[in-house]
Amino acid sequence: MRANRVQRRPRRAWRACWLTGALVVACAASWAWGAERPLLIEKHKAAALACDACHKENPPRTAPPVATCTGCHGTYETIAEKTQNVTPHNPHQTHEGEIECWECHHVHKPSEDYCAKCHQFDFKVP
Repeated sequence: MRANRVQRRPRRAWRACWLTGALVVACAASWAWGAERPLLIEKHKAAALACDACHKENPPRTAPPVATCTGCHGTYETIAEKTQNVTPHNPHQTHEGEIECWECHHVHKPSEDYCAKCHQFDFKVP
């Protein structure tokens, strides 16, 4: 009976080590991604902006209109000037015209490259 206890200990220890290792890897991956590209909600909070600065309903149910974004960040033309050196192509001068900001820029989840639906520009979208 004592032999069974000895055999179980390494198995339990291995499981604990495996679970701890998996947790460390998951946290490290999350931290590394987050450090590189924080969610836009964090940037807005750092600028001392409350939810009602963009959203007019509480709780918010929809993305704010483009006019809300351009009210702080400038017109499409201004934004296109700021990103004119992005390669291989300026993401704010597209053949689709002026698309909604939230097509790429998400505040409460990671942003995404709208152009990647058809192209392979590999934009890093804030």
